Amino acid sequence: MKNSKLTFKNKETGKCETINQYDINFTSEGFYFFVDGEIEAYKAAYEYRGSTSATIQFAGGVQRWMVTVVNAFSAKIGVDAAK
Repeated sequence: MKNSKLTFKNKETGKCETINQYDINFTSEGFYFFVDGEIEAYKAAYEYRGSTSATIQFAGGVQRWMVTVVNAFSAKIGVDAAK
């Protein structure tokens, strides 16, 4: 289990925000992790927007939101984060 914090500056408020990332797992297609809430999931997916494809979904088993990010190579060959 690998945990981390995603820190970024909110462009509207100018304040730093932090999102806790839980159980980060790297795969050949990219990576995925869990966050505490839906808003945090959308914000995290937005921060990874340069990685070509990021999706969110609720993971009922762990009762958290999951963010899946697909790397540029995998996206180029047709792998979609939503699959």
